Amino acid sequence: MKQTVIVTGGTKGLGREISLAFARAGRTVVALYSSDEIAAQRLNAELEALKAPGAAVRHDVRSSDSAVWSRPEVQGADDLALIHNACASFEPAPMHQLNWSDFETSLSVAVQGAWSCVQPLLRLMVKKKRGAIVNILTSAIAGTPPKGFAAYVVAKHALRGMTIALGAEFSARGVRVFSVSPGYMDTPLTQGWDVRLRETVRAKSPRLTAPSVAARRILELVTSSEIPAAGEDYPI
Repeated sequence: MKQTVIVTGGTKGLGREISLAFARAGRTVVALYSSDEIAAQRLNAELEALKAPGAAVRHDVRSSDSAVWSRPEVQGADDLALIHNACASFEPAPMHQLNWSDFETSLSVAVQGAWSCVQPLLRLMVKKKRGAIVNILTSAIAGTPPKGFAAYVVAKHALRGMTIALGAEFSARGVRVFSVSPGYMDTPLTQGWDVRLRETVRAKSPRLTAPSVAARRILELVTSSEIPAAGEDYPI
């Protein structure tokens, strides 16, 4: 059975690790990215070294451009999985210093981006009566988030709501839907923050998660038929 896995934000940080984990497991990977050509070329070289099918594909997840969904590895797959990992870059700041545009940016990538990818794929998944939709959240939504993360946390809560709604509506039609909530991770996003901020966020996180470990766990969850997948969230 041919499975194609679409990973948004799939060329850097956790997304890169997810792409490589599925490639090593024999899946065809379509790693979507918005702008970083160097990271995309690096991932393509890694996929080639693994002799793994798939590629990094430039695509803004907020876009209505349908070219990526018309690719033969998407249309011809027996089984599809979407892992929505894309996250808008942001600098933590107190809520009173934020503009509504900061919230719009986070929401557009997390929620609009998820829906823009889910909508064309759902038709294929429902037709085949199989598929998986996985949204990447954060451990911060389970408790008290770090100060300065308002726009990010609001977007992730909204994405959690979308996960629940999708699970309620499509799990009975063969589509497995769930989210995962990693702990703090050192990624290109967090590495750009001030050292003191990183230490504060690490201290507040209920756990620390290595991106490679998180990616392997996501692979296990996607390939397991034994876990509930009707909108649940899995801490990793």
